Amino acid sequence: MAVQYKPTSHENLPHDSIDSLGYDWERVANPAIRPKYPFKIYLPRTTEDVIAVVNEARQLGQTLGIRSRGHSSNDLVLVDKGAVLCTEKLNKVIELNPRAMTVKVQAGVVLANLDEMLAKQGYGLPVVGDHDDITAGGFASVGGISPTSHRYGMFVDNIAALEYVNWDGEPIRCSKTENRDEFYRLLTGTGQYGVIATLTLNIVRVDKYRTILKNDLKLYIGVNEFVEGTPWLINNPGDTLMQRAAWFDFAEGRSIGQISAYKAAPPGRIGALTNTLSYGYLHTLGFWAGRLPEKLDVAVKYLGTLGLIFAPGYASIKNVERFSDRVLDSSVGDPSRFLITLAPTEAYPTLFDKLYTLCRSFRTRHKCFTFITLSVKGIRSDYLSNGDPNKPFCELILLVGIDPKRMTDVITDDFVSQMDDLCIEHGAFRYMHTKTVKDPERRRLIDPNAAHARAGETTS
Repeated sequence: MAVQYKPTSHENLPHDSIDSLGYDWERVANPAIRPKYPFKIYLPRTTEDVIAVVNEARQLGQTLGIRSRGHSSNDLVLVDKGAVLCTEKLNKVIELNPRAMTVKVQAGVVLANLDEMLAKQGYGLPVVGDHDDITAGGFASVGGISPTSHRYGMFVDNIAALEYVNWDGEPIRCSKTENRDEFYRLLTGTGQYGVIATLTLNIVRVDKYRTILKNDLKLYIGVNEFVEGTPWLINNPGDTLMQRAAWFDFAEGRSIGQISAYKAAPPGRIGALTNTLSYGYLHTLGFWAGRLPEKLDVAVKYLGTLGLIFAPGYASIKNVERFSDRVLDSSVGDPSRFLITLAPTEAYPTLFDKLYTLCRSFRTRHKCFTFITLSVKGIRSDYLSNGDPNKPFCELILLVGIDPKRMTDVITDDFVSQMDDLCIEHGAFRYMHTKTVKDPERRRLIDPNAAHARAGETTS
């Protein structure tokens, strides 16, 4: 059964047109970027098709890129004048196995649509992304984080098995117990080692649409108080079922922080009604964003941002999962850039302070940032910690608004380089689909895939 894509967010940037194949997510930060169009596009529908594509590309001496929905800003999915294998037609659900609590899918399945299909059977994915465009293969290639990652880990922690085609055209099946080294070599590998064809994913029994959670919302005026107030969320979340926290800095003197800790809500109509009304309003803002005249669009985005800060008191699981994606269109207003760090929680306070100081320094010196947001989520991941239960991580996202005239390539590279140096200093990884340094040695120190490979070499 094929799972069809249904767009619901940031529709100003098409994901499935011929034109979109020349771009990746970098154009959200740099709308004037030059496209890189491939000469050839492959649309495989089966694993056998993938094998044929890889063999043909090798025989012709073609550079072959892999692309799903293009949610990358680190030169991972663009091939200038080469060939691209697009996973859009690898979109079938192969088997739902309630006994094993797994679902087997092709790599191009859009996870939001898969989760919707599972919901009709009373199941759901433990970890699914904010964006409604992310595919199973794309998420597996970078890691995958959600508001439930403090409970379930990353998306890659919930992959039971996969099949991929290596660059010699050989199909290889692997899992945590079969071809284990190959399995972990593929996860967060950003497409370096072959083409993922199918994945077997863990599922949970859940009703994401009707289960209502209560938001224990806390607001902070001072950044020090915010940083001191967040470690409990990422270290000892207790009965928190879903979580997110963020510090919003719109300009000097206009800053605020918030923590949303979602917990089980007592049964009743108030929570369900609050969820329906508040998210109906917020999703209406998200629907109109990008469809209005420019000034109205910006006003709508400001209203949506207020909705993120003063998050509703009750929410369904599904509304928490895709909160920002359904409320804000990232192509509206100032261009923006995501830069994501995966940090050991013991380094969180220091790294937060240094990254925030770096952002403010660049804003003061170069006038390049129009706003600064730092978001936080907890992560308990066997993959990141290499099986150490006493080593929790957190996701620390920098979302910065860009003044395109001032944020030159030189300034961007300088900022990213200094950020990566801070990560190396504090033992943190980078989410490798967001922009990083290009130097191979430095990348090796911030790449979770490379760290897993080093750990495997140590234990072998």
